[in-house]
Amino acid sequence: MGIEIVEPNTCFRGCCTSDSIPLHLPPSSYAILSPIARGAESIVYEGNLDGKKVAVKKPILSISEDIDKFHKELQLLCTLDHPGIATLIAAHAKPPNYLFFFEFYESLNLAQKLHVEEWTPTINHALVLTMQLAKALQYLHNLGVLHRDIKPANILLDKSLCPHLTDFGLAEYKNNLKGVSLENWKSSGKPTGGFHKRNMVGTLIYMAPEILRKELHTEKSDVYSFGVSINELLTGVVPYTDLRAEAQAHTVLEMNYTEQQLTAAVNDGLRPSLATEELGIPARLLSMIQKCWDANPESRPSFDDLVEELDLILEDRKIKKVEDMHIRPCQFHADQLVDKVNPQVYQECFNWSTQGEISAQHASIATDFGLRTLNESYDERMVYQPILSWGSYATCGRRETMEDTHFILPHICNVKDLYAFGIFDGHRGIQ
Repeated sequence: MGIEIVEPNTCFRGCCTSDSIPLHLPPSSYAILSPIARGAESIVYEGNLDGKKVAVKKPILSISEDIDKFHKELQLLCTLDHPGIATLIAAHAKPPNYLFFFEFYESLNLAQKLHVEEWTPTINHALVLTMQLAKALQYLHNLGVLHRDIKPANILLDKSLCPHLTDFGLAEYKNNLKGVSLENWKSSGKPTGGFHKRNMVGTLIYMAPEILRKELHTEKSDVYSFGVSINELLTGVVPYTDLRAEAQAHTVLEMNYTEQQLTAAVNDGLRPSLATEELGIPARLLSMIQKCWDANPESRPSFDDLVEELDLILEDRKIKKVEDMHIRPCQFHADQLVDKVNPQVYQECFNWSTQGEISAQHASIATDFGLRTLNESYDERMVYQPILSWGSYATCGRRETMEDTHFILPHICNVKDLYAFGIFDGHRGIQ
């Protein structure tokens, strides 16, 4: 980079400083191009910095508290230097534009790679990726930093498909965290069945049970999220669903749970469907995942333990010269609904959207001469009956998350682009 660091190299407030990362940039040195990702608290753009392609994260700053969060995140990012963490190469920390400039990673994030491209890694690649991510988190924890939002969407992949942990907007030094109690618990909105919180942070389907109980976030809460994420890498399936394709996984709780129901179920021992040895996964890796999401935080391993265990697994495969292979697609069957080790595990026997399409095609036979009437005789078993599923739809801006019941009927009467899609609005509990 040819960007000159101008002294004093500090943010507007003077609370952030760096010897190697420019913290204020001349307007002519950068350009913000098209958006590539949008979130509730920021938008990420493709950009140019001194002629180099970069990712530009622009926080949504609505109130003074948001500006405080920007400075807090910048302070932390200026101290991080690890190959498994997304590299901050510059920032603009003066009004009116508050911007982060990151290394641009050519591949998708892990969630997109799994659920948009439906990518299936080899077992060795999955193990190496898991090790690299574990080392990045080991580095953070050794600094006393908790990430607090570990999930595939926050794991960027480079050209070689190596992982880089990103999004430190919720990260916090362990010593700065305060226990949550009835006295200091603060709500950020009127609930409509979803989660509205400030002290409880993260993404629901990756949250540890103790966080759902409003207890203190610890290193072991990050370990839990790591375990759920690695299991998702191995199965290719969105947690608590049977969905692989992102286009169908438009809600995080497709088919099964409202957020409140999932919270209660996780506290009762529910976990995502565990990958199996039949997929080619080493038994020791599966055991490690189960230890990561143990209900008791004290029983979960540390990242020091995880790095050591992963090293042993990789070394064992090398010594035994185990042939590398792609992980076989995960297929759940009706007789797998109860896991022998963990009876709380949910497994669905078929993909509902695909099955619905097949049923719709069968139901469309003999419709060339007109539509059926209601009293016309028909084979009830062949008529498509759409499955109603619960889902939490994120609304625009900062509005509340709502609980909606929805269904989808694809390819009506074999017409490729004809769909029926219905939503029963659950706003404020009304169905």
